Amino acid sequence: MKEKITPCLWYNNQAQEAAALYCSAFADTKIVAKSPIVTAISVAGQSITLLDGGPRYQPNPSVSFFYICEKQDEMDRIWKLFSKGGSVLMPLDKYPWSERYGWITDKYGVSWQLALGKISDVGQKLTPCLLFTGKQYGKADEAIAHYSSIFKDPKVDGILRYTAGESPDEAGKVKHAQMALNGQKFMLMDSAGPHGFTFSEGVSLTIHCDTQAEIDHYWGKLTESGEESMCGWLKDKFGVSWQIIPTILNKIMSDPAKAGKAAQAFMSMRKLDIEQIVQASIA
Repeated sequence: MKEKITPCLWYNNQAQEAAALYCSAFADTKIVAKSPIVTAISVAGQSITLLDGGPRYQPNPSVSFFYICEKQDEMDRIWKLFSKGGSVLMPLDKYPWSERYGWITDKYGVSWQLALGKISDVGQKLTPCLLFTGKQYGKADEAIAHYSSIFKDPKVDGILRYTAGESPDEAGKVKHAQMALNGQKFMLMDSAGPHGFTFSEGVSLTIHCDTQAEIDHYWGKLTESGEESMCGWLKDKFGVSWQIIPTILNKIMSDPAKAGKAAQAFMSMRKLDIEQIVQASIA
């Protein structure tokens, strides 16, 4: 299979509340799974995991979500809902790249870029966007090459670069890039501004793997010059957080007779081992 890459958003006991907000804001959105810790939603076919992980981390604009609105009233509805308790990073207005665009952070800290346009311009309605700032500034090109060497069927759709005079950004750095990994679109941008945030576990990207070989491949490649963590979590060389998870884990964890034993096993692991988890769940 082509491993699906699912954004995971970190909340402090507000995941179900946030899921309800997103279902009211976005068309073609529904809750597809719910547990005391995890709520999964589908937004226009894009799966997103909402994790109640506690107060340790929270999302920030280093990873935002570019959402295409094909109608003005759709954009206005979403903007109004997210404005309640949220903060505006770029006001709704006309910009060189869009007749109408705005960047807003909702009350949970999740950032959304809303643009009036056509889905065909990107190929999907919702697209994760990585912003390289601070110590990571200027590394978007390196990230494009790195991710292209790791994932299947990489495709760079286009790169727009800063030109001279766009201070504080350097000419040649990535103003906006769009690429596909395993058939899924992602955006990448460099920004030299004093943002005060960088990549964190507040937003991670989960790769769902069918086999141990797939887990080994992604774990090995993404931890190169990066950092291993626990329970299938890691940070790559740019500080982006990933989770490398076997697809069978959802099935095991949905079985009350197996979930406790399986959890005890994988909580002690860094890279997850499918066979050990399965054996622990039936012991």
